Amino acid sequence: MAPYGDAVLPADHPNWDAVDAQSRRVDVLPAYRLPWRCWHELAGHRRHMVEIYGGGMGAIRGVSRPQPLPTLDVLAWCDAQDLDADERDFVVLMVKAMDRVFLDLRGRQIRAELDQIFRK
Repeated sequence: MAPYGDAVLPADHPNWDAVDAQSRRVDVLPAYRLPWRCWHELAGHRRHMVEIYGGGMGAIRGVSRPQPLPTLDVLAWCDAQDLDADERDFVVLMVKAMDRVFLDLRGRQIRAELDQIFRK
């Protein structure tokens, strides 16, 4: 038996990756599925900025910091889906809100990683 979150699974469980994926699954309410789909479809086209930290004889670390999704990309996605003006406004606002949360979370993860690498 092995602990997994709140459950205990047999040690010979055949597919731990499936269990992990199921535990992270997000059930999106129907009203939010369109912005959710937009954000996920555009996430692969996100631009990143490379930053290098460190120097001298110490540790050096390069970080790929994600940039916000461009509004024009979101609008182009809305055009491709043939959304009306109200749906378009809703999708743009929701995608921008989700993107801010993602960028904040990723920024905190990067800072924590850099703090771990460069701790004294």
